[in-house]
Amino acid sequence: MGGTAKFYQLPAPALTVVESRRAICRVLAKAWQVLGKVDVLAPDAETQSAFDDLLWTFHAGAFVPHGGSANEPVYLFHDPALRRQEASALALVEWREPVPGGQNIEHLIDFIPAAEAEREPARERYRQCKRAGYSIQLFPLEL
Repeated sequence: MGGTAKFYQLPAPALTVVESRRAICRVLAKAWQVLGKVDVLAPDAETQSAFDDLLWTFHAGAFVPHGGSANEPVYLFHDPALRRQEASALALVEWREPVPGGQNIEHLIDFIPAAEAEREPARERYRQCKRAGYSIQLFPLEL
């Protein structure tokens, strides 16, 4: 497999859901600027919709072309089978499952929850990426 996996640790102090999501949106915006097409996989339609709304408003003056259509530069979806083969990166937002398999992912972007009780799925994805030969980078996600 190979590629690069970037894990962003959400800050330990208690954040609201909106604060956490705004921080994630900053990473998604940067990924789009650097990598081009980015697929954003959410665990469900509700989370997908929340990120769709927030990507319009997370930062004054910021513009991230996005939507639920596969022709968007930043494509939001919640069914792993809908991932685009031509996307440069896959970002997992609030994802609680293993990294979706069967597809070569050159750049993986993942987020580690602040709450200790919610970290195990991210730890398992980290181990999964390590076994698959990814170059792994870990970053603190600042507000």
